[in-house]
Amino acid sequence: MRFLLRSLIGTIIVVGLAFVVLSIGVSRYSAAKQEAAVERPKRPAPERVYTIRDQILEPATVTPVMTAYGTIEAGRTLELRAAQPGKIVDIAGSFRNGAKITDGTLLVRIDPADTRSREADAVNTLADARSREQQAVQSVGLAEAELAAAQRQLDLRREALRRRVELASRGLIARASVENDQLAFASADQAVITRRQALANARKQVEQARIAIDRANITVGDTRRNVADTTITAPFPGVLNDTNAVLGRLVGTNETLGRLIDLTALEIAFRVSDAQFSRLLGDNGALLPLEATVSLSLGERRIDARAVLDRIAATTEAEGGRTVYATIAADADTPLRPGDFVSVAVNEPPLTQVAEIPARAATEDGRIFLIGEDNRLEEATVRILRRMQDTLVIADAPFGRRMVAELRPQLGPGIKVQNPEEALVAQEEAKKKAAERRAKRGGGGGRPGGKPGGKPEGGKPEGRRPGKGGESKGRPGGKPDAEKPAAAAPAKPEGSS
Repeated sequence: MRFLLRSLIGTIIVVGLAFVVLSIGVSRYSAAKQEAAVERPKRPAPERVYTIRDQILEPATVTPVMTAYGTIEAGRTLELRAAQPGKIVDIAGSFRNGAKITDGTLLVRIDPADTRSREADAVNTLADARSREQQAVQSVGLAEAELAAAQRQLDLRREALRRRVELASRGLIARASVENDQLAFASADQAVITRRQALANARKQVEQARIAIDRANITVGDTRRNVADTTITAPFPGVLNDTNAVLGRLVGTNETLGRLIDLTALEIAFRVSDAQFSRLLGDNGALLPLEATVSLSLGERRIDARAVLDRIAATTEAEGGRTVYATIAADADTPLRPGDFVSVAVNEPPLTQVAEIPARAATEDGRIFLIGEDNRLEEATVRILRRMQDTLVIADAPFGRRMVAELRPQLGPGIKVQNPEEALVAQEEAKKKAAERRAKRGGGGGRPGGKPGGKPEGGKPEGRRPGKGGESKGRPGGKPDAEKPAAAAPAKPEGSS
């Protein structure tokens, strides 16, 4: 029990001494901290200067670019249809979806046997009509000759009758002979009338024969066109789509076999707002033939094509805006296809006496910051004419003044700013002043504010040297330790434990 009691008493004494030592150390540290805070001079905080990007407002002529999005459409598409029924006997090897076709390429041929038979029949009918025409022409000639003979006979009968009448009036012949000559004259006159009727009929036959020839020619032309329609050729270069023709297949009249799209007649339909649409019109209200650039994004690659505004859609929609069509200048090798979703950059009419600034240099209501005297900010208001992708086109700007090219939340009227060049000059001046201060402190000798008789910085007390266990012992008769090199351990500040 005595051993435990003594051990407990010893432990309590050791803990108490440790607590006392710790309290003394804390109190001295606090006192040293307060003393240092009182002795340290308080300097006013310097004004903060923000580094910004600046820009000079200069008047210029800017061509705004309007950005819109639309879909490519086929300006010319031909549906390949079977003009004649029958069986497909020949088909092009390139008759496939997406295949490129040149002008005049034979695509599909339908069996022309039936149409050729009808053509031969029409040709025979035409030959028969021509034969009838020749026969009718000959009949006209014969009828004219018979009419001439009948007319001569009539003239003879008239002359004979005149003589008979003259002789009968003299009493030289009997009256009955005159009557016979009168009957003969009447018969000759009737023959002339009959020949004239025959001539008229012959001429009518010639006209009918010629009409039959014309009809036969029309029939021959139709049959020959039908024969030509048994072959389907490409009237213009393009690409095929929706093909469904197979060799040996029976097709009917007007059956669709595919579509041919002309890649050189592509156009884009894009929609713009009413405000944007007003900028595309001229003074007379007509659409201006402005140039545009059509861009198709294909992963990391971009395909651009030139286009020209062509026309306006015939109708509008309930949500407002207008649909504008532009003709694309492309060749047959273009990768653009109907249905592609592309972007359109339209070059608007140029604007004069304006300035182009970054999009982040102004607020939504057109407020900007100008750099005035002593590099302090001043607020100004401009009129925003166009909002493009990364820039703004403004009017009513104070040309020749410097402005902040990028707004920040910290900036405001009266704030002092500097551009990167000015910041670099200020940094160099600050480095020079810091070097001068360090030079002044280094030339004062020793630590300022040190107590006399204290340890020299980085040295040891004279006449002492380190012994074993970290203790110092004097060495009689020896050289003072000040002549030896100073130790590397730094001197402790005053008031530290």
